[in-house]
Amino acid sequence: MTTMKISVVVPTYNLGPYVNALLQNLAKQTVDFELWLVDDGSTDKTATQISQFVKGIPNFYAIQLEHNGVSVARNYGLSHATGAGIAFIDGDDLIAPTFVEALSQGLDQDAVMAAVGYEWYRRPITQADSFIELDQASMFDQVTQHGSEVGGYVWNKAFRAAAIKAVNLTFDESLHLAEDYLFTASFVAHTPGKYVYLPHVLYTKRNRPNSTLHMTDRSDRREENRVFDHIYDLRRFIE
Repeated sequence: MTTMKISVVVPTYNLGPYVNALLQNLAKQTVDFELWLVDDGSTDKTATQISQFVKGIPNFYAIQLEHNGVSVARNYGLSHATGAGIAFIDGDDLIAPTFVEALSQGLDQDAVMAAVGYEWYRRPITQADSFIELDQASMFDQVTQHGSEVGGYVWNKAFRAAAIKAVNLTFDESLHLAEDYLFTASFVAHTPGKYVYLPHVLYTKRNRPNSTLHMTDRSDRREENRVFDHIYDLRRFIE
């Protein structure tokens, strides 16, 4: 049995038919958890869907904010979460029934961050039936490289809440791209300790035509390059 309470933060914005599948996945999780569904000012029925979903479920919350971006929504959830571990899920993706349980078990191994395998153009290469331990430097290499197995995304991971607070970490609300990479890399760069990774696909990324990744222009890519220059510079805090 796991003991680590996980808070799950899910930002949503005009997700149309996509969000219902994730809500059903959340309802089928094998352990109890706290849920913050934070809507970023949707103009479709997304806010109504999430509000109806949480009715009557203890520790499930649905909030609607003005439209200010995914980082504002995530930061709202981060500031209100009460779990010892915090996980972030994108509202248009899919998770396995054991997603929250696995992340909880990972953090229960005295880890500061736990990650699970994901499917998005690729599947995990590593073959293992249990969590693999990584040191701080090895995990930093994983979360700062495009296409690495663990990845720098926040959505296949859970972070120890006390470690986030210790470095006063939040999502950069000025960024339109790579804000999750920056959050993850900053966490690892400033947080020595044990990291664990379970190479089982428990998270599935879905490609949505009007997602942020598909609506970027050349200036956004320049911004992303600047963010990654900053991310690579964070290595100095480890070596």
